Amino acid sequence: MQTLTEIRELLSGAGLTPSRRLGQCFLIDKNLMGNVLDLADLAGRETVLEVGAGTGSLTEELIERAARVVAVEIDRGLARILADRLGGRKGVALVGGDVLAGKHLLEPRVISALGSSAHLVANLPYKIATPLIALCLEQSWLASVAGRKGCVHFERLTFTVQREVAGRLTAGPGSGAYGPISVMAGLLGRLTAGAIIPASAFWPRPKVASRAVRIDVGFGRGAQVADIEVLRAVVALAFSQRRKQIGSILKRADTGFDRERLAEAMSSAGVDPVQRAQDISPEQFRVLANALSPG
Repeated sequence: MQTLTEIRELLSGAGLTPSRRLGQCFLIDKNLMGNVLDLADLAGRETVLEVGAGTGSLTEELIERAARVVAVEIDRGLARILADRLGGRKGVALVGGDVLAGKHLLEPRVISALGSSAHLVANLPYKIATPLIALCLEQSWLASVAGRKGCVHFERLTFTVQREVAGRLTAGPGSGAYGPISVMAGLLGRLTAGAIIPASAFWPRPKVASRAVRIDVGFGRGAQVADIEVLRAVVALAFSQRRKQIGSILKRADTGFDRERLAEAMSSAGVDPVQRAQDISPEQFRVLANALSPG
């Protein structure tokens, strides 16, 4: 991996400084980067998506451990550094721009480069961490359960995120951190919390610590979900006004749910209409959404 001195020299040579707007922080602790790679447990056959590749420090390690690496970088200056350093390397595809084409869409160039199956290994930029994790989980369901073409099945997601985000991923009902991403991750994957990464392991130093997280996707969980888009809609609605009773939220006319069917669905899920979203388990959300799914 690149040392702090090497990263500084690469940026200085390109006339760049870390972007506060993009929240750029470079992992400079060799041992902790090794911990992230160990957690990813790559076998050498995988296609790996790295988001926020930066100067290519993690990218260079991934090239040695995977069959193919798709490295995405939104910063044009950093993308030029990547192209200069890695553009000619075999098994590497560099994509300049945003990994997201919309709230629930991956950039088509990224999908094309990845193919049908991939792993995610990345030091995720804070601003897109939660929506990207959710999207990878949804893409995996659409590819493997619904068989939808043009979607990628992510077998495993290994990433670093701010410790607060990691807490939301692993939170359970009743916790203030419990939210939509807690439900989706709990239903669609198996989570493993990795090492806590102190702020001092990054340059520039962020205000908070991070944590490594691994999500193994599948294990029969996804197949139990009838319709990922209905599940997403129900969960998003329920948490949109987390202090309100779920019955009053879902009965609004603009939700499109038939009231009689909704009452039956909540009963089958063991959900009391006076409950609030933060007290409803992922499994209850799954049963509720399944009962509301078409067909």
